[in-house]
Amino acid sequence: MPKELLFKRFAALTLVGLFLVGLPLTVAAGSRQMEQSIYVGPDEIIDGNFIKAGNIIDINGSVNGDVIVAGNSIRISGAVAGDVIAAGNSITITGPVSGSVRVAGSTVQINGRVEHNVWAVGSTVALGSESSVGWDVYTAGGSVEVRGPLGGNLWVGAGTVVVASEIGKAVTASVDKEGTVVLYPTAVVKGNLTYRAASDQQLVVKEGATVSGETTRQPLPVSGQNAKHLLGAAYFFWKIVGLFGLLVIGLVLLALAPKKLLEINQEMVKRPWPSLGWGAVYFIVTPVVVGLLLITLIGIPLALIILALYGISLCVSKVLAGFTLGMLLVTQTGKAAYKGSLVWPLALGLVAVTLLSMIPFLGWAIKFILVLWALGALVEVKKRTLKEFR
Repeated sequence: MPKELLFKRFAALTLVGLFLVGLPLTVAAGSRQMEQSIYVGPDEIIDGNFIKAGNIIDINGSVNGDVIVAGNSIRISGAVAGDVIAAGNSITITGPVSGSVRVAGSTVQINGRVEHNVWAVGSTVALGSESSVGWDVYTAGGSVEVRGPLGGNLWVGAGTVVVASEIGKAVTASVDKEGTVVLYPTAVVKGNLTYRAASDQQLVVKEGATVSGETTRQPLPVSGQNAKHLLGAAYFFWKIVGLFGLLVIGLVLLALAPKKLLEINQEMVKRPWPSLGWGAVYFIVTPVVVGLLLITLIGIPLALIILALYGISLCVSKVLAGFTLGMLLVTQTGKAAYKGSLVWPLALGLVAVTLLSMIPFLGWAIKFILVLWALGALVEVKKRTLKEFR
């Protein structure tokens, strides 16, 4: 699929996705870490990755690794040696980032140097005049402004697009029937300008703006094609949102109980068939028990509690399956035992599970087996943990 079409589909449902981004944060809100404010002073230096979830996250010091955070308000003014991955209501990045930035929020503001790529989704996305991006920018939102220089390409889908800086390569923009693409006098596009819009009037090139390459308008799809594209975009977007939600839940689990995750991983690897069997038993028996309890009046409260825990267990099992699959991948590809951050096996495994679930006809079965495998191991580890407290 062409990158432009793929990105347009992603942009079509951006505003809906902003509400869905809050879903995994709501799941994590039950933990104490989501209730607190996290502050890193300007004189502090974080060695390694910084993984946190909180209401207000304010990072003023340096991080010698990646920053992976989720919260309501996120501010990063310190230097980051790796990547930044963030989800929240308000996200502001003013410090230099040596890697890439991947963020999703209601309001996204970047006003610092980013050495590699920027992926940003938001109701309002702004790359300020003090920002600069070494490589490409992929962004979608209700309103997108690019006022800092880019070394690579700009891919954008929005209601309103403003370009007021130098773009090192091409600009590819998509707007709806009411949207506009505006090139300010300070805009310098060194490659082609391709925009998808209903009419030529939706492109506004102010005096002084320059485009070195060709300027091409591509028409919006007709109604029948729109419906087909919308369905494809919805499927793709739900997969992305689901993956992102599971990743945030996994990050919270890693922050709260990393040893338990490794214990469940060992249980799944060492005893795969018993884990799969116990997972199937738990999957089938639990709804039956809930049904029997609902028949009796006194059993209804307990049935509701069990049903809630059952749903949480199934959700967590997806994360556990991804984590174990990722650990298997990194240990098989490496010559020695994996000793790095647990975040990368988690992310790699969840991507693998998502891709496997998209296989036609077989995807649902593969995902179901993986969930049962993780569910059984989760039950066994939970039983051992309860015995330790007796």
